[in-house]
Amino acid sequence: MENQTVDLIFAFTVKPEHQERYEQVLAQQLAITKNEPHVLSYEIFRRPDGSYCQHERYANEAAIRLHMQNTAVPLKEWGEVTEITHMTALGPLSDAFTQEFHMQASYRPYAAVAH
Repeated sequence: MENQTVDLIFAFTVKPEHQERYEQVLAQQLAITKNEPHVLSYEIFRRPDGSYCQHERYANEAAIRLHMQNTAVPLKEWGEVTEITHMTALGPLSDAFTQEFHMQASYRPYAAVAH
């Protein structure tokens, strides 16, 4: 059976005047996400310059959509206070999904060694 996991990696900045609101929205987002078994990993990294990189791993494309439904309210606010500078997807995503979300780069499985 083919591995269906999908990793989303995106870089973003928080609009300077919205840092406090970002922290509030992030807290809401994390509270929901921690109870989603289809979200396999959800990590946020911050550089000293204040820019961020977020790495999310999902069971499959349907899991991403479910997560987006579950977090629709904070996700909308998140979009208002941040600016995505780059997004990459790793895994089997449909063309419709990558087009809908304007993926700058989407890599599909090519070769792997599983342990």
